Amino acid sequence: MRVFRSAEGLPPIKFPVVTVGSYDGVHFGHRALLEQVKTMADEAGGESVVVTFWPHPRRVLPDGGGVKLLNTLDEKLWLLREAGIDDVVVLPFTAEFARMSSDDFVREILVGKIGMKRFVVGYNHRFGSGQQGDFASLQRMQGELGFVAVRVGRRDVHEEKVSSTVVRNMIASGEMAHAAEFLTRGYILIADIRGRSVLPGDRDKLLPPPGAYPVTVEAGGKLRRDELLVGEETLRLAEWNGGDCGGVLITFI
Repeated sequence: MRVFRSAEGLPPIKFPVVTVGSYDGVHFGHRALLEQVKTMADEAGGESVVVTFWPHPRRVLPDGGGVKLLNTLDEKLWLLREAGIDDVVVLPFTAEFARMSSDDFVREILVGKIGMKRFVVGYNHRFGSGQQGDFASLQRMQGELGFVAVRVGRRDVHEEKVSSTVVRNMIASGEMAHAAEFLTRGYILIADIRGRSVLPGDRDKLLPPPGAYPVTVEAGGKLRRDELLVGEETLRLAEWNGGDCGGVLITFI
């Protein structure tokens, strides 16, 4: 998977089939979009492209409310790689960028810089300044700009709506097994280990309430079972004896 940290100076992307979003959690609903993107790219002999943002928009927008994140950027990229995406374009999200209109975003970035041929969106996707852009606006623009917009319907789990907010509430309540159903896999944490202390890569990474949680720890090509001890201000592995490590993948089970 190729990762680009801006849309400037991109190399050619073959018949880009694009989806856009924060993709926090890369949950069941997100994965339905990703599967559609991959299928359409394969059928066209093109490439699957995720356009995402960092920092998370809710960190930048005034009504963000200090949201805790399901994924750091490294975790999100890991999950997108696992999902089989070809290319990820990470757009720096700034206050200035947030003022860009939806039409300009499509025209200047998605078509102008990426060369988008297909745009796959969710059933309720809105984008651009003031959330002006929607599926109807994409249909209005697609003929002029030479792309086709495709909408994917809502996906539920046990008749429950799937969203990043719903999953955040589950994690915050310690419902790790329930969250795993919505994420389609165990909740992950990529962190450094010093001694037995676990150091997440982002201060806004969402963690469950204090307690002991069964996890797997993947480091140095080895997979171990352990317990993650979540305290009010501390995070430790109960049995780790693998020394100091960076970029360790911890998965709640």
